[in-house]
Amino acid sequence: MLLDVNEEALYKDFVRGDVTDQADTAQGEAFTTELSCKCLRLFPYRFEVTEPVKFTSKGVRIAGILPEKDTKFVLHIYKREVIKVIAHFASSEQAQPLITLYMLKRCAQYVKTQLQLPDDAANEQFPFKANGSLHERRLLLVFDSINFSARETIKAMFNFVDEISTSDAAEIFERIADLDRKELEKSKQMPPRQLRPDEQISLLMYPPKGTGGLCIRMEDYMCLTRESYLNDIIIDFYLLWLRNTLIPERLRDRTHIFSTFFYKRLTTLTRSMDVKLTPAQRRHARVQKWTKLVDIFDKDFIIVPINEQSHWFLAIICFPCLKGPVTYDTNQPVEAQQLKRHRGKKVPMQISNTTNTSQTKRDSVTLPTMPIDICNIADDESERDEAEGDESDMASEDSESSNSPNRVTNDDVPAVKQPLILIFDSLAGASRSRVVATLRDYLTCEYKVKKPDAQKHIFSKDNMPGHCVKVPQQNNFTDCGLYLLQYVQQFFKEPIKDYRLPIKQLTNWFDYLTVTKKREDIAHLIQQLMDESNSNQRLILPVIEFPTLNGQLVEYPEESESAEFEEEEGHDDEDYVSDALDDSGNTEMEVDPTYEELQTAKAATRSSTAATVTTNTTTTSVLPETTTARRFMLKRRLQNGSAGSPSGANGADNNNGNQLEVQLISSPKAISSQSSMLKNRIAGIDVGSLKTRKIEP
Repeated sequence: MLLDVNEEALYKDFVRGDVTDQADTAQGEAFTTELSCKCLRLFPYRFEVTEPVKFTSKGVRIAGILPEKDTKFVLHIYKREVIKVIAHFASSEQAQPLITLYMLKRCAQYVKTQLQLPDDAANEQFPFKANGSLHERRLLLVFDSINFSARETIKAMFNFVDEISTSDAAEIFERIADLDRKELEKSKQMPPRQLRPDEQISLLMYPPKGTGGLCIRMEDYMCLTRESYLNDIIIDFYLLWLRNTLIPERLRDRTHIFSTFFYKRLTTLTRSMDVKLTPAQRRHARVQKWTKLVDIFDKDFIIVPINEQSHWFLAIICFPCLKGPVTYDTNQPVEAQQLKRHRGKKVPMQISNTTNTSQTKRDSVTLPTMPIDICNIADDESERDEAEGDESDMASEDSESSNSPNRVTNDDVPAVKQPLILIFDSLAGASRSRVVATLRDYLTCEYKVKKPDAQKHIFSKDNMPGHCVKVPQQNNFTDCGLYLLQYVQQFFKEPIKDYRLPIKQLTNWFDYLTVTKKREDIAHLIQQLMDESNSNQRLILPVIEFPTLNGQLVEYPEESESAEFEEEEGHDDEDYVSDALDDSGNTEMEVDPTYEELQTAKAATRSSTAATVTTNTTTTSVLPETTTARRFMLKRRLQNGSAGSPSGANGADNNNGNQLEVQLISSPKAISSQSSMLKNRIAGIDVGSLKTRKIEP
């Protein structure tokens, strides 16, 4: 039974006094009953009671000692502050007598203050919170015995006493004993130890039980430092954690996630085992054992993380079990979509020492050469064994679909799901046709092995189209791994509802802050899992620099790179593509300048018709502002072969006098859009020597 009490009305003009002082009690109504009490419990805390507990006409008096402080405490709890009582009066081998008092919030706060409890007194089984729910504001008294007279007095004193059975009381004492064992084990633990960044130590095995555990070491954690590249261990760990925790159970069994080494192994040249095998069969033979315990054709989605030239991107094979498109909800076959494919003159596209094919020169991009060990995956493209690809194999962005923003939706065109290979790349522009062709060949060979009695099925561009999805893009050299992880997380958090091509609704799939704070999020996750697995001593991860602090962007002072801007008059799109190396052997790449850098350049332009912007030792002429089209270029220089990042894996400065030449050139339209977006969304806030930038929704 629960007493309905208006707490505000009850405490109006209330002054707490001594409940044993019954001088003002009406004659004949005063009484006092004393019981020997073993202990007082406010879970998870235990207090020794040094005097008999007194039940009076006004309330309950409890006196004892605070543990480890040798300080006495006295509680005066008034009868009207107790809104529920649960009691077990009988004494047996299974359970001793106990009385549980459920208190009003203000009374619980008073008890908390008198017992000097910390603000966080939460426990999974028996939490005590002064401002919590009713079951979080309970006080338990354990007695040696309760005689019949005292029992009747307590029942009369609280006319809402609920008696529980011996078995229920025994269950409570069993939980108390379990809690005490855990507290004892906790007290025996060694004090926490702060780890150093240079320690060669294993931090975590994930998952902690079962086979296939992944060992995370200190060097893996250190690659979460800002401006550092995520390595294969962090990628594999987070994808595994996503599968076990965040992917809905109904999709978990329909999803297979390959490790980061799958595609590497698939396409690494090895000594031929059988000269009679076709190139596709030889590739498949290298990874055939990877799926001996799983049939990927029972899955809806196959996740394939890929690293090429120290750049992470993602391939997702969708619905490999289907032979053609079907309606999304009812699985009714529908007519195959007539796709437009890339056409036009094909020119080589150079990414370091790999030559692929692109549609036009305008689509090509040049990435700087980066050290091979950045992502811990050797990536010698000259030894890469991939299928021949052609841009005509990829679905064009001009195809009409139900999710196209320009198409009027009607009931005659239902949402569909169909076999697809989707490419999610945070540095769009590179040709991925060879990757798609290689995965198609793998599926064909795997199908023959897994379905030997089925009709032969060859995966082609007609029944398994490839498509590069337009997704949020990175604006630096180092965040490709973060984007890969966010693509996978978002794919299951906000599933695609229509797989007609092209898929265009993912351009603003997530915002910049969401992916940028992922370094900090993953670090917190590793620390949390370490705390759960380390029972003897808590190990505290080293403090490293993240691009965010508590989810807010941080601007670090005194960046080591120097920057310069150029504003150029009208130009032809053909000029956007420059040679990979200049005369001095430096690598150049196009990148987007920040809002502050754009403002600096514009201010310099307005100040003079032939102004000069000087940064460090570099001076660049800025043309006067005209009505013709113009662009801004942010230049940074790096000697060919250096890291492409001002910070090494441990976050230390590693420039060594080399400067990275990064030419990031945006069209006038893109500049206007980016500038407006940044200006509206970023506000500077000083925090000590750092600046945090709040990004508004």
